[in-house]
Parts: sequence; C-alpha cells; structure tokens
Amino acid sequence: MNVVESKGIRHLVVRAESGEELPRALAQALDEASARAGRLSGTGVLDSVELASVDADGARVTRRIDTPVMAVSITGNIAQDGAAVSVRLYATLVQESPFGLQTVAGEILSARALSLEVFATALDDVALVRQGDDRSFAAAASSQAQPQAQPQPQAQPQPQPQAPSPPPARAAAPAPRITHPEPPRAPAPFPAAAPAAPAELPSAPTPLARPMQHRDDVEVYPETGDLVSHFHFGECEVMSSDGERIRLRQEKDGRVREVALGMLKIEAPTTDPATGKRHFRLSRKH
Repeated sequence: MNVVESKGIRHLVVRAESGEELPRALAQALDEASARAGRLSGTGVLDSVELASVDADGARVTRRIDTPVMAVSITGNIAQDGAAVSVRLYATLVQESPFGLQTVAGEILSARALSLEVFATALDDVALVRQGDDRSFAAAASSQAQPQAQPQPQAQPQPQPQAPSPPPARAAAPAPRITHPEPPRAPAPFPAAAPAAPAELPSAPTPLARPMQHRDDVEVYPETGDLVSHFHFGECEVMSSDGERIRLRQEKDGRVREVALGMLKIEAPTTDPATGKRHFRLSRKH
C-alpha cells in the first residue's frame, strides 16, 4: 500500500446549475479551481441517470432512470487522467414507486443535475493519477480500445541499430547535508596508566577522573536527483528531501513513495564515475 500525507488542503463548495451534465460539468469546474486531487461528497436531485454496477458474477450491469431521483449520498474522488481532470462519482439513489421506496446504487456514468451541492476537499500537494489497471467502469470502457494500438511495438525495432547517446555529464554532486553544524572535536586521550604517587604525597591520593569522550556524528543525506537502494522499494530516484522526510520514485513502476529519514539507516554514498550521481543504500534502522 502507498500512503502519502497531505498538508495542503482546500475546501470547495460546488453548486450545479439546473440541467448541467455530470460528471463532465463537475470535472470542468474543479479544473478551473485548480483542484486536481481530492475527494467529493454531496446530495441533490438528479434526472436521466445512467448507473453502473456488477451482478453476482462480476459482470457489468447498467441501469437507466429517466425520472427524477433523490441522491441521498454522493461520494467520489478527483484525479488526473493525462492532462485532464477526471471525476468519479458513486451514488445511492431513492425513488418512490407503487411498491414503496426503491433504492439503487452504483457509479454515475452520466446524469443531469436538477439541484446538486458537492463539497470537495482538494489536496494541493498530492498528485493522484488514474492507473492503467483501474477496475472502474470508466477506465474499463476506455481500455477496450487500447488493444488496437498495441501493434505499434512492431515498428520500434527499427531505431534499435542506432547507438544510444552517452548520458549527459552531471554537475558536481550537491554538498552533503550536515545535521551538526559544529565541527567534530577530537576525543581526549585516555591515560595508559595512572602515575605512581610520589613518596611525599599523602597515603590516600585523590583518584584521577576518567576523561569523557565526545563525538559529533556527521551524517550525509540523499538530495534531489540522487539514487538510492531502499530495503523494501528497491532502486529509486530521490524526488525531494526536506531533512525529515524523503520522496522516492521507484524505477520499476514509477510510483512515488514518501518515507521518514529517522526510520532509515543511511550508509555512506558511492559515486558513479560515468554519470556523477551519488548512490545511497537505505536499510531499516530498527
């Protein structure tokens, strides 16, 4: 599981005009408010609702309701799908019928708002991106067209004979972060043996005190652009570091991880002579 803490939070209130289409109009409004990650909740009255759910075998089932229904609960999330803002809405709808109150639930594929209020919590310092393995109905519908574009890799072997360009030379590695600004002090030497008491001294001389040794450790922390080998996440590149927490991007799948430096044991770095990048090994401290 990937856990990321967000501290840049905004609260937005969105009131839909009568007749606006969901979820398209809501995604456009959130994009104009620069809300590209977050969660949604709301209530209202909808019309012409197309709802998606699953049956007992896990197959997709769609239902269309052409009469007004009360949305007693609407939840969802905000993320980025490429360069566009993507909104997912899940609703619980109720409607009076000759047989009593009927309740349906599922993902809103499309709907027309009659009256709707949505409360959005925008996370400005977190990037949420729709993944290709998302099992949402909206993602499943768009992924059906992707197999047609898969033959493209057949044309890729043509540029392979070209020799790869050498990696660009990197500037000198950034200066290491020093946690103790005071220079390290040399430890006081420990006496090899107590000198013999002269004959003229009293018979019970005052014992010599053991000199205390002082040492300030100088620790070097990974900086932005450095490479690390994390004990759990594997090979990663440092995205940012503030001295307390560090953000890493995994090489195998591009996921971004955030860990506390205080929980890691950081070994002295090595430098790749070809690229000039520093490489740290991060292991579990406790």
